[in-house]
Amino acid sequence: MIVGDVTLNGIRQVPAEIRDRILEIGDAFDDTLVDDMERLYSPLLGGRGRREVSIKKDISYGSHGQQVLDVHTATKGGDGLTSVLFFHGGGFVRGYKNVAGDLLYGNVATYFARHGMIGVNATYRLAPDHPWPAGADDVGAALGWARDNISDFGGDPDKIIVMGQSAGATHVATYAFRLDIHGAEGPGCAGIILMSGIYHSVDGPMAPNYVAYYGERVADYARKMVQGNMDWAGCPVFISIAEFDPPRFQLSGISLMNELASCHGNIPRIKMLLGHNHISQVMHIDTDDETFGAEAVDFIRTCVER
Repeated sequence: MIVGDVTLNGIRQVPAEIRDRILEIGDAFDDTLVDDMERLYSPLLGGRGRREVSIKKDISYGSHGQQVLDVHTATKGGDGLTSVLFFHGGGFVRGYKNVAGDLLYGNVATYFARHGMIGVNATYRLAPDHPWPAGADDVGAALGWARDNISDFGGDPDKIIVMGQSAGATHVATYAFRLDIHGAEGPGCAGIILMSGIYHSVDGPMAPNYVAYYGERVADYARKMVQGNMDWAGCPVFISIAEFDPPRFQLSGISLMNELASCHGNIPRIKMLLGHNHISQVMHIDTDDETFGAEAVDFIRTCVER
């Protein structure tokens, strides 16, 4: 795409059919969006990446059946590698590490494995059976497993990036920024990547899935949210939002950036994923579309080379 003398293909890389559907949907977010994006992206995943990567599946990092993870490594191997530990979304009440076979969300871990790292794709306990702060506790438990075991796969335990999308991002942020969650020694990661999470209370009644996780007592919400309770911000942060995210996700990402910068002196890297919505932002990873991946790899490099 050319506008004047400027080539925009490197900025907006969404394939035409998917781009048209995303534009048609706009910032709406419901179950049909998930189904549409899965239908459109599944054929683009599972090609070259799967041939280059080995996956060890369903490793337990805790006693609950949902405390499991997969480790994606390049078939060529390596030592002292950086790892990316990923947590999926699902609105606190649903979701799993693998959807559509293992194409989603295994695509995230496969992408990083193909780029000289180790990808770890984790799932976690869900509300309402496991309310706040279970998700954040599971981030810590999975990270603890990684620090203890990633060297068996060629990884360096001091080079672990923790990444989450949507509810997964909220859990990662809750773990990383709160001393009462991660403890006095710090979170134990080299950096964090947050894709379109919710970090502060929203105006109006809380949606049922939020009530399932945070509880029915409105008076408790303020102390459970990420913002207003951050007392540690000592590692690099990358915040991304999508152009067609529902506005509450965009505003929450910007608000978190502002609090990190103004109150903690930690100015995060921030990126709007042009042409993408709340679901395509994670489903496009490990396709030919590098809207997110290229900058994520650059961010990770700055974290581990500091």
